[in-house]
Amino acid sequence: MLRNRLIVAALWILSLVGISFYGGPVSYGFFAVITLIPLISLLYLLLVLARFKIYQRFESSDLVADHVVPFFFTLQNEDWFAFAGVRVKFHSDHSSIEGLSDDIEYELLPQTKITKETELICRYRGEYNVGISSVVLRDYLCLFKITYKNREPLRAAVLPNIIRLEDLRSVNIDTLSDREALADLTTPDVEIRDYIPGDDIRRINFKQSARLDKLMIRKFTGEEKEGVGIILDPRRISEDENVFLPVENRMLEIVIAVSLFLSEKNIPVSAYFLKNDPVEKTVDSGPSFNDLYGDMSSVSFDTSKDRALFYQRLRNTFPVMTKKIMFIVTAVLDEEVLEFSRVLNENRTDVIIYLVTGENDSDAPDVNIYPHTKLFKIPAGERINDRVFL
Repeated sequence: MLRNRLIVAALWILSLVGISFYGGPVSYGFFAVITLIPLISLLYLLLVLARFKIYQRFESSDLVADHVVPFFFTLQNEDWFAFAGVRVKFHSDHSSIEGLSDDIEYELLPQTKITKETELICRYRGEYNVGISSVVLRDYLCLFKITYKNREPLRAAVLPNIIRLEDLRSVNIDTLSDREALADLTTPDVEIRDYIPGDDIRRINFKQSARLDKLMIRKFTGEEKEGVGIILDPRRISEDENVFLPVENRMLEIVIAVSLFLSEKNIPVSAYFLKNDPVEKTVDSGPSFNDLYGDMSSVSFDTSKDRALFYQRLRNTFPVMTKKIMFIVTAVLDEEVLEFSRVLNENRTDVIIYLVTGENDSDAPDVNIYPHTKLFKIPAGERINDRVFL
């Protein structure tokens, strides 16, 4: 294109020299033609821009992250003049088009169309634009090109991927599955301990509470925990979708994968997440898992979420202290998460934290955690099915 521009510029200078030194109809005619060529090319491009049409669609009622769906697009010329050069560029931040390059240039003859059938892969759960992002048009002489954004973008609502884990090595599954190990919870013991929000108020020892001037709870002989909880932290780490989409997608995949794995082992599991208020969802491998998947498909994160209030309400509203193990899936390892882990540990609940890290914090330093808390860092860009939890 630069070469053609230089040629036209050189010819225009020569025509200007011709009319300056020689004159005559030939020199003036040559000057007029060379002067009009760029203007005509530019007007042609503007006309193509006004008349050019794009149609695109994907063949699926439900888009799922990391799943291939058929994708079609049509470039159409409904006029009586040809479109010399048309290139389409695709959205590539959150999705990809298989088998087609952005460098392919198409020529559309009058009253013709070009239809391409290919495949679309969306990488993350969420709602974002896919398919054709912009179009590049050029004129016949390759003097000008115009790039414009697609005026009718294709919006996709993508569901999270369901991943089946072969193993979950961060916990001892045999211990969780051993129902016979649970002791009789009906015999009160003489031992007492401090009240922790979430404890059953019927177990308050009022005499000892009055004597010590603080609430005390009666322990039970062989007091054992039962079931597993998994908490989805509601905090959005950034307003930039290039930052938060990969992280949130991986967090949701972890919640879904762990819940499905445990429920298929007949291990009681409850998921805790935030809608308008904290929500508890009891999960099995049947309809309740479908309900959880629907919630994970639509759950929202927010940079303004009051996470301290979220964890406080979990402790005060739901029986989180009765769980044998609590998973916490988060993108932020801060005081709220660590304090909640401490309270759980003091109540003899083991804690496993899955910290999902972005590109810029995958090497985040370790922090001091409590003896009954394990920390596992999961890079957002690393597929879960390529990495068995350690």
